[in-house]
Amino acid sequence: MKNIIASHTCNAFLKPGEVIVSANPILVSTVLGSCVAVTMYSNEKGIGSICHAMLPNNDLKQADNLLYVDTAIRYLHYKMVEYDSQFDMEVKLFGGAQVLSGDYSSTTKRSVGEQNILQAKKTLDQLGLQIAKTDTGGRVGRKLFFSIKNGDVYLRKLKLSGIVCACTQGLKA
Repeated sequence: MKNIIASHTCNAFLKPGEVIVSANPILVSTVLGSCVAVTMYSNEKGIGSICHAMLPNNDLKQADNLLYVDTAIRYLHYKMVEYDSQFDMEVKLFGGAQVLSGDYSSTTKRSVGEQNILQAKKTLDQLGLQIAKTDTGGRVGRKLFFSIKNGDVYLRKLKLSGIVCACTQGLKA
């Protein structure tokens, strides 16, 4: 991981409701529980984007509220189109774990994480975008590193152990 961090000119931490769109070799990190992150990368243009969204639907249609999955994904897509990089976009989806307590065993009641995943897939489908890679759901959070240098995503699943969070698995998505 040290080599990956050292190979980037800039590192950024992405919080809920934030997006980054750039052609600079930034390494973006974020931590996801029930939130989702979507990455888009154009190899031809060298432009990448990532969002960290917390809630599924922007029912109030607040165009600038990127806390919502549907709004954040549409914003990323708009920016990628604006940079003329939509033709070779690789899209990846992460997060949406069930980390909040509650009984979600019935099919009518879905966790926030499940709702976020479903909304992300729905919005991407509406935009005509295919998901190249995904790591979603489950009961543990994720720490994500997105390289705008090459579009790679590095992922660690987090295991809750009392109050301490410990990384248990690393993989390149």
